[in-house]
Amino acid sequence: MSLLFFLFNLLWILISAFSYGYHISALNGAQDVITCRSTNSNNNSFQRYPSLAFLVPCIPMSDTLFGFITASYPIGGFIGSVCASKLIQGHRGKRNSLFISALSIGLGSLLMSLSNFVLPIIIGRTIIGFGCGINTVIVPIYLSEISPLQIRGSVGVMNQLAIVIGIFFAQLVSLPLSSPFIWRWIFIISFSLSSLQLLTTPFIPSENRRFNPNQPSQLNQEEEEEQEQEEQEEEHNEQNISTSTHQPTSRTPHQSIPSNSQHLLERETLLTPTHTDHNPLFKDGNTLSVAQLLQQWKRDPTLADGLKIVLITQLAQQLSGIKWMARSNLFLFNTTNSAVLYYSTSIMKSVLPTQAIYISLFITAINVIMTFPPIFLVDKLGRKSLLLISASSMAITSLLLGISINYEVARLSSLAIVLFVASFSIGLGPIPFVILSEVVPSYAVSASGSLGLALNWASNFLVGLIFLPLRNVMSSPDGDGDGNVFYIFTILGAISTCLIYRTYKHPAC
Repeated sequence: MSLLFFLFNLLWILISAFSYGYHISALNGAQDVITCRSTNSNNNSFQRYPSLAFLVPCIPMSDTLFGFITASYPIGGFIGSVCASKLIQGHRGKRNSLFISALSIGLGSLLMSLSNFVLPIIIGRTIIGFGCGINTVIVPIYLSEISPLQIRGSVGVMNQLAIVIGIFFAQLVSLPLSSPFIWRWIFIISFSLSSLQLLTTPFIPSENRRFNPNQPSQLNQEEEEEQEQEEQEEEHNEQNISTSTHQPTSRTPHQSIPSNSQHLLERETLLTPTHTDHNPLFKDGNTLSVAQLLQQWKRDPTLADGLKIVLITQLAQQLSGIKWMARSNLFLFNTTNSAVLYYSTSIMKSVLPTQAIYISLFITAINVIMTFPPIFLVDKLGRKSLLLISASSMAITSLLLGISINYEVARLSSLAIVLFVASFSIGLGPIPFVILSEVVPSYAVSASGSLGLALNWASNFLVGLIFLPLRNVMSSPDGDGDGNVFYIFTILGAISTCLIYRTYKHPAC
């Protein structure tokens, strides 16, 4: 695989991650226009343009109905993430699985762009969620399989980078498109992007091939296949060495490893179960289903340890408060949303006299910028270090945010919001996706990914349900104690830090 073809393959995969992020914020800026609440929408309510005679300018709905639209995305995502391992197990492969994902996102986007009623929008957003649920499982595994070992972590972080760029882009395009009829272009853009991915699918190889930067570009196909087969044999030999008596073993010249990638191969071999070669599922090249995984992990200590890491990091990502911050942005423009962005509107307006949507855009831009450092740090500092730094920093900044809100220290609150987002971006944002294929045996990667992302989507939905009632219970009707809810995130961040420290036992990561 040439460098140019690798980059093309990489961009094709990242379209899926971009689409996931795009639809997290696709409804944000246009909420008032879609629901006929803006002055512009009310003045033109149900007027029809000659060229769009079958479409209405907006769709009247209550907060409850809009809440159903919001909730349909994680519900669809949960279903899609559970089905993802079955798609791989059914020999459809990762390329064809992402094809199904793009098809779902495209169809859902088209349905939303042509909707005149609430029900088609809910159905369309659920279909989009289903497609995004598939790609949240497939993309991290796919990136891990095609990237060079020396930079596998860096390439894996690009998944999160594409997600946050998608969030930022959705908020950006909503600025000029938030008007009657025109809001439908937000979903037409998504439909066009999915169509592009579908049309370019035939140019993507059906079998995953790892890019080797040291491979001469003039090698013919047969030589490439021979070299890949030798590389696979080397990796298998390394696994045999690590799972044997653990006594020093001399290497043949064919098995020599460059010193600059020694730690990477150590990580690969140490993450292989000590009884991998005795597992018939692994030997036959089969993979576990989610149901088989839930049965197998009790009898496999190494699998259990890896699965714990996957589940803890996916859950910690949601319970940190940041992802609800992104989704709660849906309610930002009614001034009824919660979590960090709810407070960022009133807090940062005292420092930055601007509209809420620009404050939201600013915070999302910070998220994008701070996702770049992990690309360069993940293979140097290690996964565990970044996770610990991120979780502990978020716990501290949550505490600062709660105190500053309660005592109305606007500048400290603004700083705490920025640090909160930055802390998430360097660790809990990208790393849970990076380690999906690294901490469990290869025969359990797709199943553990499905289970981990299903937990992610489910907790995403549940946090959205309980946050507003929790905030109301912990604060008084006159607004005193509004920062108390962030003490919950402080406690959860501290618990996440301890759990990651105790369960992430791998020395090289």
